[in-house]
Amino acid sequence: MPESQGNINGSDEPNTVAFGKWDSFAWEAFPEWEGTKAIMFRSADGKRVAGAFRESATATITYPCDEFSYVTAGWIKARVHGGETFTLKTGDCVYFTKGQTVDFECSEDYANVSAFFGTEPVTIV
Repeated sequence: MPESQGNINGSDEPNTVAFGKWDSFAWEAFPEWEGTKAIMFRSADGKRVAGAFRESATATITYPCDEFSYVTAGWIKARVHGGETFTLKTGDCVYFTKGQTVDFECSEDYANVSAFFGTEPVTIV
């Protein structure tokens, strides 16, 4: 049995499972966030995406979908417009919802595992 298996083609077949250590998937450039990404699953309709990310950018996002994220390394500071400001560190998790606008600042070693859920195809990653 393989150590890890990606499912980036969108197969929802029950015998196709993405699994492995968070950093064991195929990495590619992610210039929008000055980092890299490894998509481990993208549903056939594009409305669900899961992957691992290494990021170091400072950016502002208005979320086009929901995101659940778990920090695997470093830290990220988030300032929710009209809401709280907080810093997430290794082991912390967060759930952002569609429509929220958030300013981000990442440490140079920031990494996370995230899942995105939308009513339209997810294009944020």
